[in-house]
Amino acid sequence: MICAPRSGLAPVFAAIVAGLYSLMSDAGASVILPTLLMGIMVTSAVTGLFLILLGQLKLGNLVRYIPYPVMGGFFAGIGYIFIRGGLTVAMGNTPGLNTLTDSHLIALGLPAIVFALVLYVVQNRIDHWSSFPLLLVGAFAVFYGAFFAGDMSLASATADGWLPTIGSTPGILFPVVSLEDLGTVNWAAIVSQAGGIAVVALLSAIILLLDTSGIEIITKRELSPDRELKVMGLTNIASGILGGYPGVHVASDTAFTTKLGGDSRLMGFVYAGVVVLTILAGTDFIGKVPTFILGGLLVYVGLDFLIDWAWKARKELPLSDYCIVLAILAVIAFVNILEGVAFGFAIAIVLFVISYSRLSIIKNDATGRDHASHVDRDLNTRELLNREGERILILYLQGFIFFGTSDKLMTEIRERLEKPANRQPDFLVLDFHHVSQLDTSAVKAFTKLEQMSDRFGFHIVITGIDKTAMDRLRHVIDIDTTGPWQRLSFEQLDEGVAWCEEQILHSLALDKSAISGSLTRLLGTILGDEAVAEELAPYFQQVHMHKGDTLFSQGEPGDSLFLVDTGSVAVVMDIKGTQRILRRDQTGAILGEMAMYTGEPRSASVIIEEEAVLFQLRVSDMNTMQANHPVATGKLHSYIVRVLSERLGRANRELQRYL
Repeated sequence: MICAPRSGLAPVFAAIVAGLYSLMSDAGASVILPTLLMGIMVTSAVTGLFLILLGQLKLGNLVRYIPYPVMGGFFAGIGYIFIRGGLTVAMGNTPGLNTLTDSHLIALGLPAIVFALVLYVVQNRIDHWSSFPLLLVGAFAVFYGAFFAGDMSLASATADGWLPTIGSTPGILFPVVSLEDLGTVNWAAIVSQAGGIAVVALLSAIILLLDTSGIEIITKRELSPDRELKVMGLTNIASGILGGYPGVHVASDTAFTTKLGGDSRLMGFVYAGVVVLTILAGTDFIGKVPTFILGGLLVYVGLDFLIDWAWKARKELPLSDYCIVLAILAVIAFVNILEGVAFGFAIAIVLFVISYSRLSIIKNDATGRDHASHVDRDLNTRELLNREGERILILYLQGFIFFGTSDKLMTEIRERLEKPANRQPDFLVLDFHHVSQLDTSAVKAFTKLEQMSDRFGFHIVITGIDKTAMDRLRHVIDIDTTGPWQRLSFEQLDEGVAWCEEQILHSLALDKSAISGSLTRLLGTILGDEAVAEELAPYFQQVHMHKGDTLFSQGEPGDSLFLVDTGSVAVVMDIKGTQRILRRDQTGAILGEMAMYTGEPRSASVIIEEEAVLFQLRVSDMNTMQANHPVATGKLHSYIVRVLSERLGRANRELQRYL
C-alpha cells in the first residue's frame, strides 16, 4: 500500500494557516513562520493520537455512520476549492468578477484550464502508466520552447506571472523548527485553531477508512481497519515530530502501482525515496515549474472531484441525497468548508428524521381472535374467546419511538378507536418487544393514551417493555389495577393477552369450576353428549400431580393423552439447553395427543405449575374403547381434530398478518 499526505486536507490547512496568520499579522516573520510550521506539526501529532485512539477503541467501522451525501458534498466542495486555488496559482490572483476584465490574468489562467482538461481527458481515455509523465514532459517542452523562441529571461517570466516566485532555500530542510524557534512560537494562536485541527484528524480518519475499503477491493485482500488506524497513528506522530504533514492510505496510488505489478513493500520505499530526494534538493527547482502546470494540476484534481461528486453522482444518488451534495457544495463555495460540512450534517439529520418519521411504529396488529394467549382451555371456551376476540386489540410496536413518531403513533391509535374495523376494543395491548428506545418526547406523548383510555373506555396493557422504559412511563401513565379502566404491564405478550382473556371470561360469568371435578361432567361438556361421556369415562384413569412434578418428558414414548380437570400445567420445550414455555393448559385442555397419534417421541415436556388432577387415556385403553364403542370414540377423535384445527387456524390467521 502507498500512504502519503492527502491533497483533500489542503483546504482545511489553508483555513488553519489563514486563522493563525490573521492572529499574528502584526508580528514579524521570526514569529509567524515558526508558529505556522509548529501548527502543522501539532496537527500531524494530534491526528496520529486520534487515529490510535480509534484503533484502540475498535472503531474502524466509524465511517459507516457518516451520511454518504455529506461525504459527497464535502468532496465536491474540495473540488471547487482546488479549481479556485489552481486558478489563483496560475493567475497570481483569486479568480472573481474583476479577473474577467483583465486580459493578462485571463491569458495566465486559460493555459492552466486547457492543461487540466487535456490531462483529465487523457487520464480517462488512456489507461497506461506513461500517459501522465509524457503529458508533463510535453507541457514543459511547449512552455520552454516558447520561452526560448521568445527570447525571454527567467526574471521577466517570473515578473509576468508565467513562473512562480519562490524564495531560495537550501537542501536538507531539517530541522523544520529549531530549538531557538520554539521560544518564539505563539502557542495560544495554535490552541485557537483546535477546531480546524480536530477537523483534520476526523477527515484523516474518514479518508483512511474509505481508502482502506477501496484497497481491499483493488487488491482482493482483507484488511483490519483498526490495525491500519493504529499503524498510521504511530506514523503520523513520527511525521509530526519530524515536521511532516499528516498522511494516510491512498487508494488511487495503490491501485496504480498494483496494476503495474508493484505488490511488494518495495513500492513504498521507492515512493518515500523520491520524497527524500526532493527534500535534499531544496525548493529552488520549483521556481522553474510554469505556473500553468502547477495551477493546472490543482484544477485537474478539482475537476476530477467535481465531475465525480457533482455530476456523475446525479445518476447514482436519489434526488434528495443529490440535492444535499449540491447544497453543501454551494455553502462551501460561498461561505467556508467547515460551515458546508456542518450544514450537510444538519440537512442529512433533518431528512433522516423526516424519512424515519414516515415509517409506521406499528409493526403489525392483531386481535384476541388472531393471537390467543399461551393458556389452553377446552375447545368450547376457546371458541367463545375467538368470538369475543375483537374486544382485544394488540399493536406490535417497533423501532425507536421519538418526537418524530410518537405523535403519529397516538394519532393512529385514536383513529383505530374512533373507526374500529368491527367493534371498539375493551383492551388495548401495546407490545414493546421490538422497540429499541423511547425518548422524552415519546414518553410525554403517552399521557394522551391515558386520556383516550378514560374517553373511549378501554384497559391499557403494556407488554415486553424493559424496566428502564417502564419506569419512565410510570411518570405519565398511572399503573392502576383498581379503577374501572385498568392500566397494567407484563413482561411477556402472552401474559398480557391471558389477563385480557380472563377478564372477558369473568365478564361473561363463565365458571370453569362448573365443568371440573367429575370426568363424566367434563367429557360431557366438551363433547356435548352426556351419554357418550358415560361410555368413555371408564377407559380414563385419574392422575393426581403436585406442583413441580413432571407429567412426562421430552423424548419419552407417546403412549397416552391427558385431559386436564383442575390445576394448571406448563408445556415446555428444551431449546439449546434452555427450557421455554410453549403454553399453559387448564381445565378442559387436552395434551399429549400428537405423540399418541403419530407414535413419535414426546416433542415437549409437561411440568405441573399448580396442584392438578388429570385424566389419562392410554393407547391400549383407546384401542379397547375403539373396539367396544366405535361411535363414541369417533366423537372423541372428532373433538381432538377440532382442537388441532382450531390451533392451526389461529396460527394461520396470525401468520397472515406478517405476509
